[in-house]
Order: sequence, then structure tokens, then C-alpha cells
Amino acid sequence: MSGMLKLARRFVVLAAIAFGLGLPASPQASPVAGTPVSIGVYINDIQAIDLRTHTFVADLYIWFRDADPTITPGASFEFMNVAAPDDHVRTALYDAPQPQPDGSSYELFRHHGPFATKFSVRTYPFDNQELMIEIEDQDYTADRLRYVVDEVSINPSVQLPGYSFGEPGMRIISKAYPTAFGDLANPAALPYSRAIISIPIRRPLLSGVIKTFLPILIILLVAAAALVLDPAHVDARIGLSITALLTLVALQLSAGGGLPEVGYLLMLDQVYLASYAFILLVVSLLVRSTRVDDVGLVRGAPGALERLARGGPALAYLTTLAYLIVVGLIIILNLT
Repeated sequence: MSGMLKLARRFVVLAAIAFGLGLPASPQASPVAGTPVSIGVYINDIQAIDLRTHTFVADLYIWFRDADPTITPGASFEFMNVAAPDDHVRTALYDAPQPQPDGSSYELFRHHGPFATKFSVRTYPFDNQELMIEIEDQDYTADRLRYVVDEVSINPSVQLPGYSFGEPGMRIISKAYPTAFGDLANPAALPYSRAIISIPIRRPLLSGVIKTFLPILIILLVAAAALVLDPAHVDARIGLSITALLTLVALQLSAGGGLPEVGYLLMLDQVYLASYAFILLVVSLLVRSTRVDDVGLVRGAPGALERLARGGPALAYLTTLAYLIVVGLIIILNLT
């Protein structure tokens, strides 16, 4: 009888497996969570930003705190976006990890050097940037060491001419690589825990207007003044417009000297294109008015359109207003 019961039980188990009746399966091995390592950063100073080379120089303190005596994160961390590695200086403020009241170990370092980050200057001079510092452990993957945000702050007295600082932040990601870096002993490369510090900076709005757009506006007002002069002063009218054109070219070359080479049109480039179009319009009106004046002297008084082409304060006002509307649309479309 007992043999029949055993056979019946086996039949029930096999049937349940075959039809998926939800019998408890054998426990699966869950991924091992890495040792949490608290990481904190204090931005002591930002000393230089070079948009042309996509680099900035930072002076910062970085610390680690963990409760695992088998790892030393301060001995194996590295910065992933360094620029000019030979210019980096790292100083350990303690010779060995320091014990903490909660039983963890504490390491503190000061680091100074240039970092690389990709700047977008599409909306220059109203661009907002983020200075990025990326940290990763070079020995331990995320299943062994996992960063946890402790604190990130910035020196309240830090200053950088031409910029204002926002509140810095830090986020932790799991960085996977599509390669095992040729390691045959570990063909299935595991991801690494990476800490990304971001420092937002922005240009003051008033500074961009005064330093960039005000000189352009003054140049174009000088060009528009050529329309106010009487057509009899041909040399003075042409001289004003050509001088404005050459000055605008020199101003654009000067403004682009500190910007990176990019494959797209900056907002400032679009403003300069509109400015060139305005000056060419002024020159074409001057040429037309001169021609109308010459022909009018021979064939009689010109018509209404010809008189308008001869210029005057009204024409200078209308063309300048049209230019300002176009520039305003360019700025709005780029910033939105």
C-alpha cells in the first residue's frame, strides 16, 4: 500500500511540473550586492575653464568610508575623465585608513588637476554648462564595491570670472563595458560602480548682452546712419556701411577665438549672419538710391518708391526695427 502512495505522490509532482502548477522551485543564486562605500566630495576651487579644449581645472577633497576591512577604496579609485594626467596631483591626508566611531574606516584625499568634459556652446553667450568629474574603482566591480552618495558641497567663496555656480550634485550609476579588455579569465565583464559629480555653471544674462550684443547693435546703428545722410554724400554713405561691415567681421573673429570648433551653427553665428544681411541690405539701398539720384537728374523727378530708396530717418528706423525682430526670433528659438 505504501508503494502505491509513493508512486501516486511522484505522479502528482511530475504532473505539477509538466503543467506549471506553481510548486516552489529550488532557490536561485541572487546577484551579490557590493559592499557599500560612502563617497563624498568637497569642491575647494574651480580655477580655469577652457571652452576651446573642453577642459577645466578643479581643486577638490574626496573621501571614502566603508565597513569592509578587506577593501581599501582609497587605494584603487581613479578619475575617468582626466585631461593631461601628468598635471594631476593627489595627496593622502592620512597614512592609513582612520577608524570611525561606527566601526567603519575613513580615507581622505586632496586632488588637483585638469578634467575633460564636453561643452555645448550652441546657445553661447547664454549657455549653461555642467562640469563633470567621474570616479570609478579600477579593481573592484559593482558586485564587490558599490558607491553610495555621502555628501557633495562647494566652497561658498569660490569665484570664476564670467560665471556663476549652481548647487553641485552627485549620482551613482552602474557602468557596463562592452568588452572584457582581453582578460580570458573573466570573459563576462561585470559593470563597475561609478560616481558622477556635476557642478552647474551659467553666464550672467546681463554680461552676455553687454559684452556680445551691444557692440553688434552699435555697429549696425552706424551702418543704418548711412541711410539718413543725403544721397549727395555718396562717399560718406558708402564709407559708413563698409566700415561697419569690416568692423563686424573683426568682431566675429575675436568672439570666436575662445570657442571650440563645432559642426553646428551657434546662436551667435546666426545673429552675425542676420547682421551681415542687414549691412548688405543697407549697401544695396545705398547703391539703388545713388542710381535713382543719377537717373533722376537726367530723366526727371523719381517716383514714390524711388524716393523711399533714397533713404531718410524713416527707412533707417524701419530696417533697424526689422533687424531687431529677426534677432529676437533667433534668440527665442535657440533658447527654447
